[in-house]
Amino acid sequence: MTSIALNARATQTLIDDCVTQAKSVAGKSTDPQVVISPYRFNPLGAHIDHQGGQVLARCLNQYTILCFWPSGSGQCSVYANLECGEWQSTEFWPSELQDEYDWDSMARASFTALADFAQTDQGIDAVVFGTMVSCGLSSSASVILAYLSALADVNNIELTPQGLVELSRRVENDYRGLNNGVQDQMSIVFGQEKSLSLLDVEAVSASHIADPTDMDRFRFLMCYSGVSRNLTGSSFNIRVAECRAAAQSLYAEADHLGQVPLTLRSSERINALPDLLARRARHVYGEMARVALGATAWMDGDITRFGQLMNQSCQSSIHNYESGSEWLIALHEIAREIPGVYGNRFSGGGYGGCLFMLVDKNRVEDIAVQLLDSYTGLYPELEGIAKVLLAESESTVRLV
Repeated sequence: MTSIALNARATQTLIDDCVTQAKSVAGKSTDPQVVISPYRFNPLGAHIDHQGGQVLARCLNQYTILCFWPSGSGQCSVYANLECGEWQSTEFWPSELQDEYDWDSMARASFTALADFAQTDQGIDAVVFGTMVSCGLSSSASVILAYLSALADVNNIELTPQGLVELSRRVENDYRGLNNGVQDQMSIVFGQEKSLSLLDVEAVSASHIADPTDMDRFRFLMCYSGVSRNLTGSSFNIRVAECRAAAQSLYAEADHLGQVPLTLRSSERINALPDLLARRARHVYGEMARVALGATAWMDGDITRFGQLMNQSCQSSIHNYESGSEWLIALHEIAREIPGVYGNRFSGGGYGGCLFMLVDKNRVEDIAVQLLDSYTGLYPELEGIAKVLLAESESTVRLV
């Protein structure tokens, strides 16, 4: 029988272990300051933030932990253990970017973006840890927000939530070449424990919908597929371009589908588009509607309805947006047939990463075992790599 690991490490224990290890790696005797930046998932609102749509988001108990000290100069040094269990290190000044993406690219880009925004006289000596890197949980946005928070702190720069989101967007769009929206950054910056965040990506603001009063009867489970993802190497940018083409076919002045007037979004007009563009538009407009319906269902405590919307969202991502990898599609189809799973959809844009399920609390163990046994029966090479964890709610990026 496939083993499962449902419980994440206690957050404070994780921080304490990271601090001890960071001091050893960096050769420091004093305790560091610490930024904790949670990961996130979006139960509804897939692939619509870059189209002006609202998104439902939730932070979870997987993290970037960044331990840091002021460097005493304008230079940064960063240590990380991300590949093959070996520590890597780098040193750089603002604007010392790299032509190709590497493990330290986001640190360099974060320092450059902040230096372009405000005067930065102080760098950091930092040791960075990630609990589930490249698993479709927005670890990139998480670590960028951690770098920006640490660098702003040592330089006495005050950043509003909107300012932090905007700087993170610049890192992704201007320095990494990824044409994504701001839902990942916003999900983390506006995260609030025991609630869903309804993100307005156009206004860069959020409202919060408290968990239902009987939420203790339910749990969010996540299953890591065993296959990581990297959006810079996926078809992400292609999909964004296709959505823009659909928008301009419907309304020449639109840069994205959210700018198409409601009167021009009829089924008849969408059906008249080339098939590929029509499917992209159906997904975006359908997902916008599902977010609104999902917000109401969560507010009303209608878990069954919310789960149905998650399933519909995932099906649209597969068939209309064509974003699902074979592994995540397999997990989605397996989970749909397991008793006690109200709904599920994949994270990470569907290009790799994790599946999230809204489940009956009393069936958590059975669901985890059944899901992994069926999945690794299809992909035996992922035995011991794929895993199921509880996705407990978390708060925002913060210094602790």
